[in-house]
Amino acid sequence: MLTVGTAAYMALTRERRELMREWVVPLHDAIHRPLGPAEQTDPRRYLHIPKNFSDDDAVIRIDLPRHLGFSRDVVADLITQKLALEGVTFDWHPEGSKPYVRVKKTRKPPAKALFKDPKVRELVAKAPESAPIIGLGSGNRIVSVDLDAESPHVLVCTASGGGSTTVLRSLTAQFLHQGAHALVLDHRRIAHLWAKSLPTVTHRGNTAGIHDALVGLADELRRRNDLAADQLAAVPRLIVAMDSANGTMRRLARYWETFRQKDDPKTSPAITALEEALWAGRAARVHVILDGTPQTSALGAAAHELFATVILARCTADTWQRLAPIAGPAPNQRRSPQGCVHVVQQGDAHETQAIWMTDADIVNWLTDPEDHES
Repeated sequence: MLTVGTAAYMALTRERRELMREWVVPLHDAIHRPLGPAEQTDPRRYLHIPKNFSDDDAVIRIDLPRHLGFSRDVVADLITQKLALEGVTFDWHPEGSKPYVRVKKTRKPPAKALFKDPKVRELVAKAPESAPIIGLGSGNRIVSVDLDAESPHVLVCTASGGGSTTVLRSLTAQFLHQGAHALVLDHRRIAHLWAKSLPTVTHRGNTAGIHDALVGLADELRRRNDLAADQLAAVPRLIVAMDSANGTMRRLARYWETFRQKDDPKTSPAITALEEALWAGRAARVHVILDGTPQTSALGAAAHELFATVILARCTADTWQRLAPIAGPAPNQRRSPQGCVHVVQQGDAHETQAIWMTDADIVNWLTDPEDHES
């Protein structure tokens, strides 16, 4: 009976012993110095690694020292290397009497989020008036931005082909569907052709037109700020969508230098108007969706204070650090799938498949009486 019992025990605990020998102990050997526990510490006291730790739904928990005098990046890299993990997230909980970090596999966003897909279209139709859908995250979770509750403006920054025009087009269209008006500033003149045929959209492509439109925006902002609360509530929300902001701002500055008179302000009144919209737009129901990283000092400061939602794709580590420093280090810079972005909100970065709307999708959606009524 003793022999049979011992054999049974050895068989039942074999997987656990193999886990300890092949994974837990090597991880302890690598991690105890940078993390803090003494080398003689029993790894089972703080490394809680399940037998199925490589499965998609497995959760690894590692207890942390209270002094927290270690580098998170170093510890995370060691965990990833020693356990041969890929595509995981680290959820750090340094507070309380028992700090810990939880490691889970990242469920990827869907490969596509096409507006013509009936399921995607239904989600967009049900979105609140102030909170359009940016796209779908892991497990098809809706990723949106609420301009009233969270972020009065949105900053989009991607490398060429990263999907910034797609995001501007989709978000602006959703606001228009809810009754907003839009000012679309498109110095390339061809990025937002859909906007030219819609009655509630003002599209400007050349520099002179963009300059005049922004100067007019300043007047509209002052008019709205003079309205009583009940009057303002009846005024349509105004979306200012600026594509390729870096190039647009340079052109506006040069344009103003060409025509500025001796007594005129040095800074372009169009750029000043955009700054005013960023700082005072929320109260006037004016919201800016900006594509780029303009380098003027005022807009640079606004990136951290006013763009509580930052959408990044295929950007450099330096750009990530400037625009989303509280979200931690930049994710792996391997080329992401078409339309895949990172939405940074409240210090967290959410990998998201942006909703894809074509020019025809938008025009048909916004001009179809049945869609408009729905």
